[in-house]
Amino acid sequence: MESSPVGQIRSAVDVVRLVSQHVQLRKAGRTFKGLCPFHTEKTPSFVVFPETGRWHCFGCGEGGDIFTFLMKIENLTFPEALRRLAEEAGVPIDRFQTSPKDKELHARLYAANEAAALYYHGLLFNSPTVRDYVHGRGITDDTARQFLLGLAPDADDALQRHLLRNGFTVDEMLAAGLLYQPEGAPARDRYHGRLIFPIHDGKDRIVGFGARALASGQQPKYLNGPQTELFDKGSTLYGLPGAARAIKREKRSVVVEGYVDVVIAHQGGFDNVVATLGTSLTERHVQELRRLAPEICLALDADTAGQHASQRGGEVGPQAVPGVQLPARGNAAETHLTLAKVGSARPLVGFDRVSITVALLPSGRDPDEVILQDPERWRSTVAAARPVMEQAIIWAGAQHDVQTLTGKREAADALLPLLAEVADPVSRAYYLELAARELRIDRSALSEQLARLRRGSSRRAQRVASAGISDSGGRSLAHSETYAIALMVEAAQRGLNVPNFPLEQIASPELRALLARLESILAAARAEWRPDLLDQIDDPWLAPTISSVRSMLAFTSRLTEAEIAAETSVLSLELQESQLATELRELLTLVDDPEPDDLQSLKTQIAEKAKARADLVAASRSRSPVSHTPSVPWRYRSPTEEFRG
Repeated sequence: MESSPVGQIRSAVDVVRLVSQHVQLRKAGRTFKGLCPFHTEKTPSFVVFPETGRWHCFGCGEGGDIFTFLMKIENLTFPEALRRLAEEAGVPIDRFQTSPKDKELHARLYAANEAAALYYHGLLFNSPTVRDYVHGRGITDDTARQFLLGLAPDADDALQRHLLRNGFTVDEMLAAGLLYQPEGAPARDRYHGRLIFPIHDGKDRIVGFGARALASGQQPKYLNGPQTELFDKGSTLYGLPGAARAIKREKRSVVVEGYVDVVIAHQGGFDNVVATLGTSLTERHVQELRRLAPEICLALDADTAGQHASQRGGEVGPQAVPGVQLPARGNAAETHLTLAKVGSARPLVGFDRVSITVALLPSGRDPDEVILQDPERWRSTVAAARPVMEQAIIWAGAQHDVQTLTGKREAADALLPLLAEVADPVSRAYYLELAARELRIDRSALSEQLARLRRGSSRRAQRVASAGISDSGGRSLAHSETYAIALMVEAAQRGLNVPNFPLEQIASPELRALLARLESILAAARAEWRPDLLDQIDDPWLAPTISSVRSMLAFTSRLTEAEIAAETSVLSLELQESQLATELRELLTLVDDPEPDDLQSLKTQIAEKAKARADLVAASRSRSPVSHTPSVPWRYRSPTEEFRG
């Protein structure tokens, strides 16, 4: 019997039955075929392989096992898919959950937050002055009760004294973010003299607070609670629990910048509105919203949006996404559509299975003002939202004098890096045509510049891939995957940029589960340095996998920062090559028992996959050895060489 829960689930869940719940399959020799659920097609190219428990679409390239199918079809994270399939298979994975000690602590923090929210809420309704302020913002008493709005008193210790009387400790209040402690001074209330907005998580539990200044000149105007065990700004959206049902119904979420914008929107019947919490829109926000609806609309004031009309090429990278709240830089002609760096994110212009749009509000008007004064104007503005790439093109054209050669060049320089990041060739061609029209540039000239930029990016990627260390001698797949996670842990513990190895490229379910746990820990840790990431994972069934990674750390600890980057690049190639090898085996399975008229097509695909695999192998083997400085008293040998003796 499989010893790990992941292995037991994989053995217990029939891939054909699972996929059949979402795709109409028909038997085809040793496989099952159907129309791919991840792209539009008329001829079935989606194949399920019962013998290996895998599936693959030879049209769009998607593929994987039972876990990846459930993740993609229902937009789940790996831990969520694991739990869902574990319940279905009857496999206990209690240890995958939070430890009992952590659960007890979290329960106390949730209780402290709720007690604080009720305390603040009661004070609001006992303060005529603040109630008048709330009414002046257009918020009714019923809405204030719905959102549990509150008032933090001016005293530095009013909440602390109240919660102490109710059995909470100062340490618990500090852990919840309700207090702060200046160096050498006693703990104080974090919020005082402010309007309070409790922030709820997806399960409608209070995880933190936002606060708006009430006194004139009080700074900062908006104060958000700190990161805590419960509260992660990068994955939390204000108003989401009350918005989820409306987002599903409307098939669109609308993201704004302020708490009051959300409160007024819901009060006006626009329940699909949420807000970020002083951060840019992160990939985790996008992942959360795209589970509910296929469109995410960013509602921006026209003046604010116009300030970010162009794009500096140096700010664009494969891991960049446009932010919601964009800081101004200089005057309107010189400011930029800033792209906020988000770990392992793709550009919003090319996010998979979700449309990011931009709705431009009237100049100088916030969403709450528009909704209160003219609800139909808000409705029509959101309905007229444009895709973010289209809007970027329009902004660039408006912010540069495209009647002049200099203006055309500046606008093209702003847009080309964004266009280069659009992965889908059809979308890229459409946006290229639109940009050529908007900038009044010949399409072929713009296309030539784009091709040159993409070739340059490709050459840079090849140089990075070839800047590795001595050839590993052909690591096994399990060895490569373990080594990849060891590099990730090593980089994190040194405070370096953490390598991104996509979960779908990790074939071993146990290693994939470990990677998911590590990503969760790193996301919660934010910028904090963690001395031993692996020590924070206490799942017994992952112990052998953790032990394998630890053995690799004996070697990664000797690497320089440059060598870690080089090995990461090489491992990315190796993992891609292993994916191609799996696809080749699956194609050869189909050749054994081909459908009528499919044989020639299969042979062509096999030849293409074989060539792509050969190219990756060649790129992987083209690495040049790294020369160590005399201060390093040992010759570097790759982990595979060391393990071989």
